Amino acid sequence: MKKLLVVLLLGILAVLSVFGTVGAAGSVYTELPDLEGQEIVFAVENLYPPFQFEDPATGAPVGYEYDFINELAARLNFTPVFQTTSFDVLISAVGEGQYDAGITGISIREERRSVVDFSAPYINLDQFLLVRGDEERFTSLEELAANDELILGVQAGTSGFFVTDGAVPEDRRVVYNEFGALIAALVNGDIDAIPADASAAAGFISTTGAGVKLVGEPISRDEFGIIFPIGSELVPAFDAAIASVTADGFLDYLYYKWFFDYNSASGALYESLPDLEGQEIVFAVENLYPPFQFEDPATAEPVGYEYDFINELAARLNFTPVFQTTSFDVLISAVGEGQYDAGITGISIREERRSVVDFSAPYINLDQFLLVRGDEERFTSLEELAANDELILGVQAGTSGFFVTDGAVPEDRRVVYNEFGALIAALVNGDIDAIPADASAAAGFISTTGAGVKLVGEPISRDEFGIIFPIGSELVPAFDAAIASVTADGFLDFLYYKWFFDYVPAAQ
Repeated sequence: MKKLLVVLLLGILAVLSVFGTVGAAGSVYTELPDLEGQEIVFAVENLYPPFQFEDPATGAPVGYEYDFINELAARLNFTPVFQTTSFDVLISAVGEGQYDAGITGISIREERRSVVDFSAPYINLDQFLLVRGDEERFTSLEELAANDELILGVQAGTSGFFVTDGAVPEDRRVVYNEFGALIAALVNGDIDAIPADASAAAGFISTTGAGVKLVGEPISRDEFGIIFPIGSELVPAFDAAIASVTADGFLDYLYYKWFFDYNSASGALYESLPDLEGQEIVFAVENLYPPFQFEDPATAEPVGYEYDFINELAARLNFTPVFQTTSFDVLISAVGEGQYDAGITGISIREERRSVVDFSAPYINLDQFLLVRGDEERFTSLEELAANDELILGVQAGTSGFFVTDGAVPEDRRVVYNEFGALIAALVNGDIDAIPADASAAAGFISTTGAGVKLVGEPISRDEFGIIFPIGSELVPAFDAAIASVTADGFLDFLYYKWFFDYVPAAQ
């Protein structure tokens, strides 16, 4: 069935005086500090793909670290300002307080702690030796050090500089101030190896074919952190936010995006996906369905899982989404008639609907259970409910719950409601004894009511949601490809965690 409308339900229940008055509005990341829009200036080098660099197509600064900081800004409520400086002075400049923070693939090293404070690490990277493609003389730092003909190149102030300090005679360790000069020296044969992390090196290797390669075992474990002036009050807030993006899978998604989806040779992201060339696509939505789509109580802006989902697809496929609101009871038929290009509002993929619309591949799978009152002890399954003539099941017309229970309970004991609010009120008041509900959305509602309601038994169905299109729409293959992409790289895992765990519905 449609997801529990947590915010709406609590308002209805408040009117019914069942659970008391609703208090603060729900929001995402409520446990994180609020920096109240504070402007934070970050020193960056902007010359370190895929972490930070200039987009060849637009000239805009892009990369893993920009995405990372912008996500922290959204969670902590601050305004990031990026100012470019060279890496050789960046750390000392932050230490002197010229900037609030700094980020440019800066390895967390003890010798730097006398100059700056570090955040918790946001990425761990093994370092290897990067060599020319035809190199056969050595596969380890020890073998390189033992051969008087071999020269190691390093960039001043970087992790590679520190981890190789003392490992190779100084007269055979050449220090470069710029990464570009270091790479050119390796390719030209002026040096024989440089330290490089595996994932970042992968992009460079792909652009040169057999020109360069990684050899041997890791020479170090490398962790990157944000730097701050010593004693900065920002560190605890950033550490909390880094723990958040680590726990909910955002960093896993970001790693996949910039080390696998990004092609350094072409400078393109998601180049295997279709390009819809900025096409405007109109989506029918209901906008009354937390946490999938609803109005943010604080800003009145439409927010939720499905808005984030569609906006991500728009970025990958290059289209412009336009959302138009309509009621759920006409939404499917309206899309089928071509009044909209597509529709999305927690619409279950059901065979009986395929005569009206085409579906995309599923973008979320949800087990459905029975939601009952907190003191219910008479049944734990749909079969037990059906066998007891005293029990009544409530369902909402046209929803997944309506279809999956069709025929499972005698029709005189399956009451159909047109509005979800009336369905919930009937359960709470004892007019019905159960309704179908998916576990994850129900969890938020259960948490706001204490022991008022609960889920029982095993799943009664498997429920998959899809985007709907007019039959024969040429958009379906493109959207299916993009859904496969957001599934493969972990974006949907992050989105699920964000809206079903990080998001807190309105409190009482």
